[in-house]
Amino acid sequence: MTYSPGAVSLGCIMTEDESAVSTRFDHETVRSASRVAITALALVGVLYLFTLLPGMDRLVPRTPVTFAAVATAVLSLAVVALLVYAAPRLASLARTSLHRAEATDHVETVAENVGGVVYWIVVLVAVLVAHAGLGAAIAPILGGLAWTYDAAFLLASLVPLVFLVTRLTVTVDPLSTIVADRIAGSPTDTDAPSAVDTDAPSATDRDR
Repeated sequence: MTYSPGAVSLGCIMTEDESAVSTRFDHETVRSASRVAITALALVGVLYLFTLLPGMDRLVPRTPVTFAAVATAVLSLAVVALLVYAAPRLASLARTSLHRAEATDHVETVAENVGGVVYWIVVLVAVLVAHAGLGAAIAPILGGLAWTYDAAFLLASLVPLVFLVTRLTVTVDPLSTIVADRIAGSPTDTDAPSAVDTDAPSATDRDR
């Protein structure tokens, strides 16, 4: 066999480059998700302080809505936008955390589905935040039709909920396979023939 240092060096460089790209991707994803979480928490704190200002409980002229309700609606929309922005990044982070280079197909399937679960959970939370934040500003305007506000958000929340249930459903089978492999061992390992053939004659028998 001919030794080729160039090929080995190239393989090492490719491995190092792939590792660097993976590390950078993880770092950027974590940084982005952390920035969104910190910003959302800051907005919640600002909203709380804003509602404590004098006069915030008064009605906006010619409307049945208070200034505090308007401020809550605006900041809630900002939080919703952050959640929608963060959803694919958090999903990617979840997939990356479960991904392994030597992983089986079942593990890869679970990792992909977990990313989908995280995505739709964040989207569902965004819908619920919008419902809670916009209610005080929109429901008084609707008056007797305030029930339509809840009905609209009920329909909107069913969309991510259906996708979430779908992802969870398709995750059950590969996840149960992984659990069985970890506890009882892979079927290919238990069914594999023994490396030593006990029926074959030994060297001593052949000499006889």
